[in-house]
Amino acid sequence: MKKGEEGFEGLPSKLGVIVRNIDNEKIRGFRWFQEKALNIVDKCLYDYAILYIDESIIIIAAFIDFIVKSLNADERKSRYYFPLIIRKNMLSNDYLISYEGDNFTAYIYDAVDDIEYIRCMDRILLEGKNIDFVSGAKLVPHRLLTYDIYNSERLNNKSSNSLTLLKKNEIIKTFRRMVHGLNPDLEMTYMLRKSGFSNVQDIRGYFLYVDSDNNIYTISMIAEYIDNIADMWQYTQDYLKDFLVKYKGNKIDLSYIYENCNDYLKEVKEMSLMIANMHIRLSAVKDKNFGVAEPKESDIDNLSNEIITNLNLLFNYIKCGIYDSEVNDMVKKISTNKEFLLKKISNIKQYMPNFGKYIRCHGDLHLEQILKTNYGYVLIDFEGEPTKSICERSKHLSPLKDVAGMIRSFNYAAYSAYFEYKDSLPNKGYDIKNVENLLSIWADVVTNIFIDNYINTIKSVTPDLIPDVEHFDAIIALYKLDKALFEAIYEVNNRPTWFKIPLKGIIECIEGLKNKRVDVEEAYYG
Repeated sequence: MKKGEEGFEGLPSKLGVIVRNIDNEKIRGFRWFQEKALNIVDKCLYDYAILYIDESIIIIAAFIDFIVKSLNADERKSRYYFPLIIRKNMLSNDYLISYEGDNFTAYIYDAVDDIEYIRCMDRILLEGKNIDFVSGAKLVPHRLLTYDIYNSERLNNKSSNSLTLLKKNEIIKTFRRMVHGLNPDLEMTYMLRKSGFSNVQDIRGYFLYVDSDNNIYTISMIAEYIDNIADMWQYTQDYLKDFLVKYKGNKIDLSYIYENCNDYLKEVKEMSLMIANMHIRLSAVKDKNFGVAEPKESDIDNLSNEIITNLNLLFNYIKCGIYDSEVNDMVKKISTNKEFLLKKISNIKQYMPNFGKYIRCHGDLHLEQILKTNYGYVLIDFEGEPTKSICERSKHLSPLKDVAGMIRSFNYAAYSAYFEYKDSLPNKGYDIKNVENLLSIWADVVTNIFIDNYINTIKSVTPDLIPDVEHFDAIIALYKLDKALFEAIYEVNNRPTWFKIPLKGIIECIEGLKNKRVDVEEAYYG
């Protein structure tokens, strides 16, 4: 930016101009910015507070309104929390914008990864003092633990004394999109930990933006850093890659899966046990926002309306598409069952007495949300579906929504491994179709083990939490269908080569709604 006359410490008064001049392409480069495909018309500073200032750095908590224009020329506003740090000296060349002052050049950076911002937030939490914004709003710190979270490691040394490495074992999670209410990730993680469920992070504290009308917005939380081997999506991809390397074109049957994947099948049982125990704990939480609720007609209507809307949207997409013979056969099979699906979904209320209970759930559960550690597993990211409001994400849901998310994730993991194998490995001299069949059987085996173990765990403690055996397959099929339709719409528009994955899932849901849950033994042994 051009030269200004004010001194370095007067730069906050120019923040509105500075924000407006940040390059839009730099904004689009941030993963957290959700309107990448839209045209950024303008950027406006909504509110800010000075967290720290001296002669060389200024740390600012800022909220910025991004005015974006959609393809149909409609304009809308998205508000983001955007902490900034202004430095007199260039720390690195990834600054957002520079500002020429009187005898100085200032460099403005995104602050979230800057150690000075981290120290500043840590100090604010420790002191427990509110910070005033220029609008009259406040940054309010809430400290849940009176101690820091550390880990320690004994160092090998030749000294006569013992040396132990002590490291602060915490992360700051920043919620960028400004959404009214207590973020479900914070609320769910805290309540689960409080209830004695140990497979989640510990939380040391969090920060709220409280406006002049006492509306609250969660901007960040300080939580335990989980030292992990990998998330279960990456772990599963690595596992399947090794599994396929060992495959020599052997005859494909169930015994091959059980003999060669027994260690992973044990992991599936442990994950299903953990998720079932999470649902049991959540059903027992005595809090006005938790506990058990009976599903209402409006809840069932919302589910059916969402499925029908996405089903019709999918048919609008596929009627104009040109596909290979395999995908075309899948499309025809789904089209043939369109009326059956619409009728079944329209009559979804017939299942209402058998839906089980509604509880607070993870809401967006898949393999990537599970961290594998040396001691078991940790569930993370309880935010729910990020495109929905906090009000929607905080609603009670059927626990089968989480179960369906895991089932679809196993299916995706199998096909992701298949595509990688197909694209990167040389021809081994046997039909690539055998590899696809092998992974399809693997997904079926894993799914059935997950479901059976989950059901058995729930039924042993809170049997009325989920549908009874007679109705389970049909109701889980509805939740899988809801998920698969969302996936299909995404894939047909963004990743057509993966379109067959959700199509296969939709066909499986049709079979489930016909009360024909595939029995793996029967399907592959006859």
